[in-house]
Amino acid sequence: MATKQYKQLGCLDVDPKAGCAFQVRAETEAEMLQQVALHAKQCHKLESLPPEMAAKVKAAIKTVSVTV
Repeated sequence: MATKQYKQLGCLDVDPKAGCAFQVRAETEAEMLQQVALHAKQCHKLESLPPEMAAKVKAAIKTVSVTV
């Protein structure tokens, strides 16, 4: 089995009071941000991420090791 590095983020990492249990893993930060933007639009009715929220998202992204 191999170990691979992924980016990981959850809504609770950005806003612990939001109560949204969404979590995502992606291979790159760009892929992660695409998935976060789609989630924000579909579930939180945001047409785009405001700059201050985008900064919070980027700061909350963690790198995790996953056995694949």
